Amino acid sequence: MAKKNQPRNKLRTKAGSPRPAPTRSDVDRDATLNALSAESREQLRDLIRRRLALPLEQRMNFLRRRMSGGGTCL
Repeated sequence: MAKKNQPRNKLRTKAGSPRPAPTRSDVDRDATLNALSAESREQLRDLIRRRLALPLEQRMNFLRRRMSGGGTCL
């Protein structure tokens, strides 16, 4: 019977280990997170490359300011 304030299915730890031993699902989760992280870095590099490939006028469009008279300037 479980004591109060302790979960019934408490993870067992290795002797002297402060954390529970990794389970198969923990290993799968870590592998998935590492794969997602690598893919995210790759997509960020791809986004930067695509934006740098644009002409300067399109890349720097956020600097444009409206002028009185209907024009814009950098």
